[in-house]
Amino acid sequence: MQNELKDRLKILIDRLNFNYKEFCKKTEIPYPTLMDYLSGKRLPGYENLKKLAMHLNISIDWLITGEGEMFIEKHKPLVTPETTKEYKSLGQDYILIPMVSGKISAGKGLVPVEDAQIEIKLAFRSDWIRRKGDHTKMSLIRVEGDSMEPTLFSGDIVLVDGNRNFVDLHGGIYAIYVNDSIMIKRIQLLFNEKKLKIISDNPKYEPIIVPPDDIHVIGKVIWIGREIEK
Repeated sequence: MQNELKDRLKILIDRLNFNYKEFCKKTEIPYPTLMDYLSGKRLPGYENLKKLAMHLNISIDWLITGEGEMFIEKHKPLVTPETTKEYKSLGQDYILIPMVSGKISAGKGLVPVEDAQIEIKLAFRSDWIRRKGDHTKMSLIRVEGDSMEPTLFSGDIVLVDGNRNFVDLHGGIYAIYVNDSIMIKRIQLLFNEKKLKIISDNPKYEPIIVPPDDIHVIGKVIWIGREIEK
């Protein structure tokens, strides 16, 4: 896998018509680190994969698996600039994140509405949010269905980080578009097969293996909130 990834990284640099130093400046990846990647000594971790995605609009799925297009296609985010323009800090300690109306299914999926409506906004510590990335690309969603139990239950609130709109090397739980529906699933990279494994934590649901082009990653779930029933 290392040889394949390093070759695709060289193809990317050539496609962008950058020399190595220009590439490092653009992506904020140190030159010695890039040389290690190109020689196959080591693989990029999450932070540098994120830099590639943010600065180059590169498809991380393509870089890791070789499948799909080199550059990602722009999709409508869950939270648009119109919905984020009211973001304000409370003093200097908190940032408000909106909760989009409707539910994302952890079962069969929910067809997204054309214009997201904000139900409420929840306050998060600004220092914690800023460590995660651009808060204007984050949103809160209610979960529906039982396929992610016992990790997620119907009615749980999840924070989706749209800055992490690619499946990283270690996988995780993501909000994804599949067949015009939005779902929350655990995603695992299958390097040898160049596929993605869509996993339901509830064992009564079978996993699904798909090509990377069959799904679009909206963002990674980075926080879960749950009400305790009386």
